[in-house]
Amino acid sequence: MQPSSPTDRAPSPPAWRGVAALAFGHGANDMYMGFPPPLLPLIVPRFGLDYTGAGLLVAIMMLSSQFSQPLFGFLGDRIGRRGLAIAAPAVTALSLSLLGLATTYGLLVALLVVGSVSTAAFHPQGAALVAAVARRRPGMAMATFTAGGNVGFGFGSVLVAVVVQHLGYTQTWLTAPVGVIAALLLLAAIPRSVESPETRAAERSSAVPRRWLFPLVMLYFVVMLRAAIATMVMTFVPMLLTLRGDTLVGGAVALFMFAAAGALGGFVGGRSAEAWGGRRVTVAGLLLTAPALYLFLHTGGTVAAALLFLAGGCLFSALPVNIVMGQQLLPRHASTVSGIIMGFAWGVGGLGAIALGALVDYWKAPMGELVALTHAMDLIPLLAVLAAGFAAALPGIRLAPESTEEGRA
Repeated sequence: MQPSSPTDRAPSPPAWRGVAALAFGHGANDMYMGFPPPLLPLIVPRFGLDYTGAGLLVAIMMLSSQFSQPLFGFLGDRIGRRGLAIAAPAVTALSLSLLGLATTYGLLVALLVVGSVSTAAFHPQGAALVAAVARRRPGMAMATFTAGGNVGFGFGSVLVAVVVQHLGYTQTWLTAPVGVIAALLLLAAIPRSVESPETRAAERSSAVPRRWLFPLVMLYFVVMLRAAIATMVMTFVPMLLTLRGDTLVGGAVALFMFAAAGALGGFVGGRSAEAWGGRRVTVAGLLLTAPALYLFLHTGGTVAAALLFLAGGCLFSALPVNIVMGQQLLPRHASTVSGIIMGFAWGVGGLGAIALGALVDYWKAPMGELVALTHAMDLIPLLAVLAAGFAAALPGIRLAPESTEEGRA
């Protein structure tokens, strides 16, 4: 009797099940990362922080998460991705849900670091596993995955604000079950076949395109600047709205709109890139982000809300496309590349929150707090224009087997 071949084995779960589970896991994972920004108006006076200290707190969270992602990507490429992806949401939940119980600044930072590092363990594995289970149309599959993260982050901002406003600051621990449920769903939906010897052999035999370094560097700068923009907006918009007289929940809802728009923009960008190419979609999205953000800062009411929604959609429209572009540049190292693009670049970009916070503190005395914060945030749209310049230097990269390759400049 001959041994069974891989095709004789039990069929893997449908691709959509794995993609959906990974998207939900991404949403649960990032939901907890959405807790700190809307809580900053309470954390700042609770621990005696200024704007620089608030930016530093967010930067610590971003750096511990994003700088460790390439390391976890490297580990995932070598020891396996599935186990890391399953465990991470539970660890994130069991640390960041306890923020309301932190009684000292040191304990607050420790919880942020633990939760951020466990988040880092998930992202490169999740992105690589999406590519492994999707089988076709990687742009749309990655858009689904990134949409889960965007929606989860935005939902987390609203959820923690509602919990704190109605139940009290110390009751954030009630949100912990979401991450545990996500881990159980991933355990059931991600097939063990993604770690099979046949799959590993196929990855090792994948052809590595020539001249991958320049495109990867350009992608790095694009994603880094996008991260700086997103981090500054998510850190300081709740504080800006609070100074304008809005409530804690109002600031959280604004973040949810920004993140939800990013999720929708990822689907539009993923579909558009199949027809027009990743470079064009990336440049267009960034160039549209700049005026939308600037006008948001200088308007109010419904118009401002619509502009923030537009800015979020345009800013994140090419994020899933950029991840797929990086993975296809180095398919043998999908987790490592995902960690660099989703992690290290975002970590460096997150330093922008410290710089912007320091600028607000410098201008606050002569200008007043609201004017200083508004003028400092006026600089954010310039980063979108700079990012578009780097994106314009990207070569054409094929996004899916059925798509046509974009012409090279």
